[in-house]
Amino acid sequence: MPKKKKEESTLTTEDKLDIIVEFLRRMDKRDRLRTWGGFFKGMISLIPIIVMLGSIWYVYEHGEELLQKITQQAAKEAAAMTSDSAGDIMKQIELVFPGGTQR
Repeated sequence: MPKKKKEESTLTTEDKLDIIVEFLRRMDKRDRLRTWGGFFKGMISLIPIIVMLGSIWYVYEHGEELLQKITQQAAKEAAAMTSDSAGDIMKQIELVFPGGTQR
């Protein structure tokens, strides 16, 4: 906008055109900022998709190793529960519920 404010009735066609051109320049700057903001927002929104695709690929490539580790860990825990630790658990149950089983 021009620095001097004239009354609308005294504005010439050239003044009105200058005002319109100034508005268009401002809109152009704002649209450029919006365009860049939308671009960066789009890039940031792609990050979760990339992470998901990467983890799917990793599981596909190393799935057998992962299942083997899980199976080994489960077997170790099951063996630990059935050995001496089972007796310890029974002792703890007896301490909490003395008198044996209920009927």
